[in-house]
Amino acid sequence: MKIVIALLVLVLAGCGNTPPPGPAAQSTPTVAEEKVPKVVELRLAEAREVLKARGYRVVEEDETGQRRPVLEPRNWVVTSQLPEAGADAPGGTEVVLEVRKPTDASTSLPPPAKGTVPDVVCLDLQKAQDTLQAAGFFVLSSEDATGQGRRQVADRNWVVVSQSAAAGSTPEATVKITLGAVKVGEPTGGSGCPS
Repeated sequence: MKIVIALLVLVLAGCGNTPPPGPAAQSTPTVAEEKVPKVVELRLAEAREVLKARGYRVVEEDETGQRRPVLEPRNWVVTSQLPEAGADAPGGTEVVLEVRKPTDASTSLPPPAKGTVPDVVCLDLQKAQDTLQAAGFFVLSSEDATGQGRRQVADRNWVVVSQSAAAGSTPEATVKITLGAVKVGEPTGGSGCPS
């Protein structure tokens, strides 16, 4: 009986003696806002990886306004982003990327003069061929400038790094002009073209 009474006294003594919660128990942890990373000047494929790894949703738009579909993200470069780099934005935020192809910088050329070979180095292969044809040259060929012998199947994915007829020259319209090209994103040698 003494044991039962002792236990009862201990239980009753413990009731109501719980200390009030201290400051640590009352505060709720705060979640730090995520900073949007800088992806401008990165290839679109890399920019997508960086943003998605941090939980952002990615939307890309063709900066030229041509609404071209992005078939190969490694062939596109990010030129601007919204929200900007360093902005506070939680995961799940939509990040809009303006993108262009590295060869787009040279697409606003004046029309070529008939009979004069235009400078087509740094244009994508399709634009280079179109420009030469507009100048009256139709005997055209292309080759892999790396020496690997690859065929240029999708011309817009290749950058011209050399041309067999010098820009400004006036050869016969029947001359064969060969364009040396590398895939977009590959080193462009001493051509001065962005890679």
